[in-house]
Amino acid sequence: MSITASALPWRRAASCVAAASRRDNRDPFEGDVVLEHVFRAAGVEFEWLDLVEPTPSDLQELARTRGLPETAVVDCLDPEHLPKFERFGGTAFLILRAHDEAAPAAADSIQACTRKVAVFWGPTFFITIHRRPQEFLTRLKERWAARAAADADADLLSVELLADLTHAVVESYERPLESAEALIDAFESHLMGEHDGVATLPEAYRVKRRLNLMRRLLWRTLNLATRFRTANGRRAAVLQDLRENAESMHFYAEELLDDVNNLLNMHLALAAHRTNEVVKVLTIFSAFFLPLTFLVGVYGMNFAYMPELVHPMGYPAIWLLMVGMSIVIWVWFRRRRWL
Repeated sequence: MSITASALPWRRAASCVAAASRRDNRDPFEGDVVLEHVFRAAGVEFEWLDLVEPTPSDLQELARTRGLPETAVVDCLDPEHLPKFERFGGTAFLILRAHDEAAPAAADSIQACTRKVAVFWGPTFFITIHRRPQEFLTRLKERWAARAAADADADLLSVELLADLTHAVVESYERPLESAEALIDAFESHLMGEHDGVATLPEAYRVKRRLNLMRRLLWRTLNLATRFRTANGRRAAVLQDLRENAESMHFYAEELLDDVNNLLNMHLALAAHRTNEVVKVLTIFSAFFLPLTFLVGVYGMNFAYMPELVHPMGYPAIWLLMVGMSIVIWVWFRRRRWL
């Protein structure tokens, strides 16, 4: 599909329902491009366009008709690009990464756990670009499509939409963080029980990798939120609320990461303690049997003349000596509190 200047506004708000029904009948993994006109303000020139699964030629045409910087458009095609924020004159470019609700439980890489959303916005437009339909973005589009198109300030609309989108991205990490917290609690209960924790150790390391990944992405998102243009009045309040939400979610991820690191360190400490207990028992046995083994070795030597061997009290005397040595060792260990 080639996007031309006349084709860009071709899916108006009035045709959103028909477009949605066509998408519902379409396989979401087909390669055709969907350009949806999500929202248009009344009284001011402002619109939200959502572009799904674009090809490089589609993006080049979009860049030409909307005056978007080509270097930023190229970044839209990189599936592993981390969150970033740039300004090009009157146009701003933003990349966000949201947690993928369909990601497998064992996923522990950025590409497997998250999905990228590229955003271009200017004074009169807001464009979102992504490779696959995403649940959080679908819910946001439905909310804005149902919003009354009343007269409003275009700049305020862009700030509110930017904040809503970033809020949705940040909140997409809440459910996986709660799942990670439940796994950490289960791991802690298993570790504090009669189990050695070895069976749950691989899962704990996977949770640690995922938490570290989410913390990094939330930190980058928080960094971006602090760089958004500040203003007075409602715009400043909206952006401040966004920063507080991102900071809270980042702190949540950081706290969980500290918890799982502490549990892993505790597991290593308990394993070392169990090893020390085993070595302690073996050492105690060695301390008891070492002098006895020495006596047995002495009287097991094949010398021709050993008076104790032919003495009538030799055998009971050796037994008394060995028992006496064992009692002395036991008393010594008890006084030193080793037993």
